[in-house]
Amino acid sequence: MKKMKLAACGIDCNECDLYKAEFDKNAAESLVRWFESKGWIGENDGAEAVMKKAPFCRGCWNKTGVHWCDTNCNLLKCCEDKQINHCGECSDFSCKKYMEFANDGDHHKKAMEYLLSLKKTLSL
Repeated sequence: MKKMKLAACGIDCNECDLYKAEFDKNAAESLVRWFESKGWIGENDGAEAVMKKAPFCRGCWNKTGVHWCDTNCNLLKCCEDKQINHCGECSDFSCKKYMEFANDGDHHKKAMEYLLSLKKTLSL
């Protein structure tokens, strides 16, 4: 079983194509389809157009590398300020800021499920 690499928001980086793209050719190819679906590149632009958008991510806790999310991520900043590893460790979880994040796509909902599951496991 592969160990989770958990972002502050609860996303498992190992499941993220932006994180895997540098190491996994299949992940890189799926990024082209994803960028096309978002309208960020044209239908026939391909990998070169994606590469111009610097699609790599080293995870939000890697301060020396790049990460895809805004460098001013309010969830990461909040975790840093509270000196916690992720939002699931917060006594205010799931706050308004987190719920705005969680309601923005299926992978964000899955991140919330990870954190809820982790919180439940830790409280047993």
